[in-house]
Amino acid sequence: MKSGYGAYKGAQTETKDQGKLILVTYDVAIKHAKLALEKFDDKRMIEERVKHIFKIQDALEELQVSLNMDAGGEIATNLFNLYSYMFHLTVDANIQTDKTKIEEVLEHLEALREAWALATVQAKADASPTLNLESAAVSV
Repeated sequence: MKSGYGAYKGAQTETKDQGKLILVTYDVAIKHAKLALEKFDDKRMIEERVKHIFKIQDALEELQVSLNMDAGGEIATNLFNLYSYMFHLTVDANIQTDKTKIEEVLEHLEALREAWALATVQAKADASPTLNLESAAVSV
C-alpha cells in the first residue's frame, strides 16, 4: 500500500513539474517571437532574427514532444497539428521575410499559454482538498 502511495505522489510531482515546464516553454517561444518581430524591420539584424526564429522552432518541437498522444486523444492530435502549423509559419516567415507570420504564431502561443495556465490552476484546485464549512461547524 505504501509503494502505491509513493507512486501516486511521484506521478503527481511529475505532472506538476511537467505543467511548469510547458508554461516555461511557452514563455520562451513567446519571448523569442517578440524579439524576432523587433528584428524584422532592420536589415542589419537578419542573423539575430533568424536565431530568435530558431528558438521559437525549438520550443515548438519541445511542445510537440511533450504531448502524450495516447492519453491526450483528439486534443493532443489537434495540438500536435497546431504546433506543426506554427513551425511551418516560422519557416515561411524566415524564407519570405514575412513579419505577419510570426505575429500569427505569437497570437497562437499567447492564447495557448493562457489556456494552459488556466488549466494548471484548475488542476491544482481540483487536486487540493476543500474545506466544507457546513460540516465543520462547531457547536457552542
